[in-house]
Amino acid sequence: MNLITGHKGFIGSNLFQAIDAEGIDLKSNGDIRTHNFTKNYDVIFHTAAQASIPKSFEDPIESHSHNVSGTLRILEYARKTGAKVVFSSSSSIYDPVSPYAVQKKICEEYMEFYWTLGVKSIALRYFNVFGEGQERANGGYSLVVPIFQKQYKAWQPFTIYGTGEQRRDFVYVGDVVKANLKAAEYLETAEKFEAIDIGTGINHSINEIAKMVGGE
Repeated sequence: MNLITGHKGFIGSNLFQAIDAEGIDLKSNGDIRTHNFTKNYDVIFHTAAQASIPKSFEDPIESHSHNVSGTLRILEYARKTGAKVVFSSSSSIYDPVSPYAVQKKICEEYMEFYWTLGVKSIALRYFNVFGEGQERANGGYSLVVPIFQKQYKAWQPFTIYGTGEQRRDFVYVGDVVKANLKAAEYLETAEKFEAIDIGTGINHSINEIAKMVGGE
């Protein structure tokens, strides 16, 4: 049996629909920081997080508690039970200019340390994820896609800040789900902790995204 933390969030909910797993989520049945775990799991897909960058500035202590302390508790439980961990990290750690990005970086460092204690884990550094269920997302450039779609349907002008030439890598949530499943398989034979980028390798400007959705 597998476990998905944050199974009602954007990425977690898509993963939850794709595999047979139990779920735990702050929105419904538990807080990973205090939940009484009693079962042994083969793989823990750890997608739960306080993912809003603005909120991480507003209350960095609470954000740290969710993101770092919550992850540490998952790693400690995995150490005791032998579970493998697939962690939802972020490409924001390459330019850690927010508490959220720093917290994800700390989580990866804990994971590398816990490998030495026998916990097999892997971090997936997502770029800008878009797709079904994105209304559950809490921030990031990926939100321009549903915002543009909503404005298009309402015959409203698209909201574009600056020149619109900011370029980002956008990755479909279905591909992120596949990456999680491949990562779990890879851990069967992995010999060290690794962090892997999950993106397309192709950048698009905000203006290009607007045109794709239907803008002029």
